[in-house]
Amino acid sequence: MGGAVNVCMLKRLEIKDFAIIDRLSLEFGPGLNVFTGETGAGKSIIVEAIGFLLGERASSELVRTGASHAEVYGVFNSSGLPEKLLSSRGIVGPEFSVRRQLDSGGKTRGFLEGRPVTAAFLSELGDALVDFHGQNEHQSLMKPEVQLELLDRYGRLEKEAAAYADSFEKRRRLLERVNAVSLSEDERARFLDLYRFQLREIEAAGLKEGEEGELQILYPRLKNAQKLFTLSKQAYERLSDGETPAVAGLEKALMDLEALSELDGTAAPMKENLAQAVIALKDIEDSLSRYSDGLDTDPAGLDAVLSRLDKISVLKKKYGPEVSDVLNKADELKEKINGLENASFDRKELAAELEKTEVRLAALGSALHSRRAAAAKKLSAAVLTQISGLGFKEVRFFVAVETEDGRFTASGLDAVEFMFSANPGYPLKPLKLTASGGEMSRVMLGLKTALAGNDNIPVQVFDEVDTGVGSTVARLLGEKIAALADSKQLFCITHMPQIAAFAGSHYYVEKNIKNGVSAIKVTKLDPEASVFEIARMLGGKTKSSDLGLKHARELIKESRKQRSF
Repeated sequence: MGGAVNVCMLKRLEIKDFAIIDRLSLEFGPGLNVFTGETGAGKSIIVEAIGFLLGERASSELVRTGASHAEVYGVFNSSGLPEKLLSSRGIVGPEFSVRRQLDSGGKTRGFLEGRPVTAAFLSELGDALVDFHGQNEHQSLMKPEVQLELLDRYGRLEKEAAAYADSFEKRRRLLERVNAVSLSEDERARFLDLYRFQLREIEAAGLKEGEEGELQILYPRLKNAQKLFTLSKQAYERLSDGETPAVAGLEKALMDLEALSELDGTAAPMKENLAQAVIALKDIEDSLSRYSDGLDTDPAGLDAVLSRLDKISVLKKKYGPEVSDVLNKADELKEKINGLENASFDRKELAAELEKTEVRLAALGSALHSRRAAAAKKLSAAVLTQISGLGFKEVRFFVAVETEDGRFTASGLDAVEFMFSANPGYPLKPLKLTASGGEMSRVMLGLKTALAGNDNIPVQVFDEVDTGVGSTVARLLGEKIAALADSKQLFCITHMPQIAAFAGSHYYVEKNIKNGVSAIKVTKLDPEASVFEIARMLGGKTKSSDLGLKHARELIKESRKQRSF
């Protein structure tokens, strides 16, 4: 199975007051990172925290009981990511950090390298960084649109699909113009009044991307300005004023150490350290002075920020859900207004342009269908190769791509359906109608493995990929996952010791009671501790027998042999 192990993409994860996690700081390695623990220990919450960090929607219920807000922080390695991705998101240097907060009211704030960013921005970044496979994805895999997306990813047909989508959008705009021509004068005037009113409302606000995040950072500073001013002034005075000012006292001590070091050279390091401390304290003193001078204690400033946030909230409710959606709505309204104001009454001209666009759309759709059909054939074979060795007596898998002339949709002319059969003598049927939970897990892993070589997503997350499988199949799944970890960083939550034995880094998750409240603890296991945990998983006992420990060591030894092939 060998191969060069990929770099560690997610290097550090810090979680604070998220669900039943109070404080958690984890360092990760490349390859396969495995999480094990008793059922209900909270392993999946770690996966949920990673998803939240990278833009997934979240409920205020995820804020830990008694906390004001939840926060997740991650440090990622930028090495190996496409230069276009890095430059488009303003990422420079070998690493970058992402932080996201959730307050008890359900509001979130995101930051990239300390700069405020939107949830949509984090979601786009997350799509490029991490591919999640959990129990919910079993359900999403049954959706035709998800199957179509996976096929396009495998065939690298994003450009062709985008070209078709652009042509489809042009056709949609032409149809709107045709409809505008058909409107009566009263109807046209009514729509124009509505669209102009909505556009004026948006434009009058003068919205800017990132503004809301900046205001949400500024708000607590303005709200607590007087208290901040008092505390900073008090700290400054403790350093510089009073009977024994700290800096002045240290400066006198420094003079003493200078004289001391002249008499005894061994005191020189103490003098140098104190000199650095004096410089640092003077810097802090100056910074505190500038900080307190720069605070805005005028209540009008707070009122202005609150008013602005309220205005943004109102517009998001009407045209959102995000500021970017409101700005996109303004562009859409301009287009509609232009179409109504300049509606050509030459129906023949419009009809000719529409016909020309539909001919091009049909040609693009037909070409895309041909590429999809070819990709479907390869994907069918690739998935079948991956899942044939996963405990099926006889298995068939086929990606069906059907098209219908004149069936224009935003994604093409095609309907895609994953067909599956694991029973000899039974015909292929849609995956959603035939696969059990265990079969679905294996098919999903086969898809992920087949897709791994055709996309640039560096991190894969598997939440209980072993659902519904026995020990023999779990062993086979472990081999597949370990092979995938040769080129990706993987995070895997499992209850099966046969999979845990392949771990490059093994973490044990447990739920404890802290101050009368449940809290999650995660321990990175050393090799010997990993043996004891795998033995526990084999026997279901906290203290394992000598036989259980021997079996655990054999599993790990065998997994290492497999990884060395």
